[in-house]
Amino acid sequence: MWIAVGCALLSLAGSAGARQEKKGAPAEVAQAEAVKAALAELRAALARGKSEERVAAIEKAAGTKDASVVEPIAKALGDGDPKVQGAAIEALRGLQRKEALAALVGALERDKKLAKDAELSARLVKAIGAYGDAAAVEKLAAAGIDGAHGVVEARILSIANVRSVRSVELLVELARGTADDKVGAHSETIRLALARLVGEDLGTARERWLGFWSERKKTLAIAAQAPLLPKDMQRRWDMFWGNPSDPGRAKPRGERGNDPEGKGS
Repeated sequence: MWIAVGCALLSLAGSAGARQEKKGAPAEVAQAEAVKAALAELRAALARGKSEERVAAIEKAAGTKDASVVEPIAKALGDGDPKVQGAAIEALRGLQRKEALAALVGALERDKKLAKDAELSARLVKAIGAYGDAAAVEKLAAAGIDGAHGVVEARILSIANVRSVRSVELLVELARGTADDKVGAHSETIRLALARLVGEDLGTARERWLGFWSERKKTLAIAAQAPLLPKDMQRRWDMFWGNPSDPGRAKPRGERGNDPEGKGS
């Protein structure tokens, strides 16, 4: 009798497990179908769609968060329409996948036509910076403090989003090797970047930045947790990255909405 009861219970448990597996399967199938449909729509739009259709298809594909959408979206970086290129940049930024970052860095290094558009260039640099990836920081610094104001600002603040001693070194070296007038035009941005990294306000004088680095480079450690800056500086940082400003000051760093640091930088 007990054997029969045990077998019956095992049978019921097995049936329940099977039902649970079947219950979960439709969601996976639906996701796969959504990705497939979004990819088909994206390829068709990129091949012959109007500008707004290409943008909409890029955004829809990015919304799936699937790795398979990275390659076709990356191809849209070379689209002739700045609106489509901008949508591709933002999509690759939002995907937060290593393949998407590689596509962004590749465009930064090789796409000369995109580099001539100051607005798109700034968005591209910012998208790379949002990853907070240590391997990308050298690429961000390669162009130095040169170019359109918005592009340089994005470059400096993106370097500051990579929390490492190397980022501090790069910022100081960029300032050291740049003409006074160019450094002066971006002194407040460098001030913010350094404060974000080292947790101290080093002012806007290049001599002070160089002195700080000379004295501290052997012992400097960058805290994993970014400091909360003085109100005006924090507001500028949050505005640049699109974070809530004052409401976020009372929250832990990892809960601050779109702050790229909340994604592991």
